[in-house]
Amino acid sequence: MPEYKVECVYTPAHVEIGECPTWSVEEQCLYWIDIEGKAFHRFDPATRTNQTWAMPTMPGSFVLAEEGGVVLAMQDGFHHFAPEANRLTKLLDAPFDQARIRFNDGRTDRQGRYWVGSQPLAIIPTGGSEGQGTLYCLDGQTLTIGIASIDIANGLTFSPDGTRLYRSECLHRKLYVSDMDPKTGKLGRERVFTDTPGQGVPDGATMDAEGGYWAALPLGGQVVRFTPDGRFDFAIETPVIAPTMPAFGGPDMSTLYITSGRLEHLLGQQSTPLSGSIFAVEVPFKGIPETKFKMQK
Repeated sequence: MPEYKVECVYTPAHVEIGECPTWSVEEQCLYWIDIEGKAFHRFDPATRTNQTWAMPTMPGSFVLAEEGGVVLAMQDGFHHFAPEANRLTKLLDAPFDQARIRFNDGRTDRQGRYWVGSQPLAIIPTGGSEGQGTLYCLDGQTLTIGIASIDIANGLTFSPDGTRLYRSECLHRKLYVSDMDPKTGKLGRERVFTDTPGQGVPDGATMDAEGGYWAALPLGGQVVRFTPDGRFDFAIETPVIAPTMPAFGGPDMSTLYITSGRLEHLLGQQSTPLSGSIFAVEVPFKGIPETKFKMQK
């Protein structure tokens, strides 16, 4: 098994659930969010400085926008955010009861549609909350249902050619895959891709250019890679209990950035000093730049 050096590149003074790391090729920076902290962040690896913008409600995920800025899926709906102007513009209301449900993990497919899932309001839902989530697809400003009655929206990513959609269910510790028509976004029947190893539960994920699926495993303290046929490849050990999501970045897209959260109290574990930090590790794989979302006027 290969060994990789994991470096802590940024430890914030306070962050609850670091999530959704997304690399901007143009800016050579990493955008990310703190879900419970209701904040949007920009980390510059060159200077190791971080900018923070407060958000009015919990952000679940975001995508880079073709027009500039980002589109955030927040508890009350979709918003366009322009960081340079600190301007937040609502695009669409949330299609669910905000007192019970919120948006969570999401990203664009290779054609630029924003796929995002919902889940019960709690960060880690308890028993009896199964089937309350939905996987949505936002094409411009038209929102449709992709997969109904899911549990927790996590681990969403797409094959390099855009013909398969992957997602995870942490309560089942399974990864799922669906064939997808890249032109229409229509999904085929969902099937099990693989199970997660050990004690870890699958959280956020990313895809490398070779079709390898990289998943963060909170509780397991690892980021693991699966081959395109679903075989466990190797694990990268992190210095925290709850890594939350990996993302490729850097000048040649071969730096794996990893966000983390302060989730120990929810997992029945002892806290670690670096919880909530951002980590980086150089790997012999390259990522795929995120396709930007195009908003309808």
